[in-house]
Amino acid sequence: MKVVVANNLGFCKGVEKALNTARTVCSDSNPEKKIYFYGEIVHNSFITDAFIKNGAIMISSSKDIKEPGVVIIRAHGICDEERKNLLDNGNEIVDCTCPVVLKGQRLVRESTLPVIVLGYKGHSEVNSLSGSTTEEVKVVSSMSDLDSIAPGRYRGVVQTTFSIPLLNELIEKGRKKGIEIELANTICRASVVRRTCVEKLAGEVDAVVVVGSKHSANAKELAETAQRLGRPSYLVENEDSIPSEVFSYDIIGLTAGASTPGSQYLKVKERLESR
Repeated sequence: MKVVVANNLGFCKGVEKALNTARTVCSDSNPEKKIYFYGEIVHNSFITDAFIKNGAIMISSSKDIKEPGVVIIRAHGICDEERKNLLDNGNEIVDCTCPVVLKGQRLVRESTLPVIVLGYKGHSEVNSLSGSTTEEVKVVSSMSDLDSIAPGRYRGVVQTTFSIPLLNELIEKGRKKGIEIELANTICRASVVRRTCVEKLAGEVDAVVVVGSKHSANAKELAETAQRLGRPSYLVENEDSIPSEVFSYDIIGLTAGASTPGSQYLKVKERLESR
């Protein structure tokens, strides 16, 4: 089996910065001080488990904290109300929110128009964006979500890893319904580059393997990009989760989500090449 590796894959600069900051905090902090992670710092269970083994405590709400300490904010950010709660309760915040997400939050706060967040409902980043204002925010993930929005002008803020084809379809359908969205396109440039590399890869291989978490929007979007181009794609978390049918192909394209360490996708590459 031949494995062709995408030109760009794995960690983006935002993830690298977040992880470096978190590791520094964990190694330099007073050992008697509690260290909390507000959600997975990035969507990767191997990274999360490593921090937990070293004593970090994972929380999903400010209410989970019984003893104040250092709270490391995930790359996807948190809503303003939760940030205020953490500070009011005497916690020290280390903000590892991706700079592009911070920009999106600022755009939501400063908007003079009603806001539409274009992104995947329930995703932590979408929750942080919609929670950056006390005004009502509409979240649009699919065509049907537009049916409940009144015609008018809106500020549109986009999740960093949202599907570009879907975004374009939503904007066009909205326009036909009289919904004029003044778009602030905050899709991450690194995710766009990785998708472009997958598009190129799809023309050279029989199938594509994406290494990443099933909870990662950008990893899922890489797999869906290959599928849209007619190539079978497989989203795997590690070398032990590769489906047996993958080994029936002669040429496999390999890429990885922005939260996937190099060691993780290299093990997948080794397993594929060994067969």
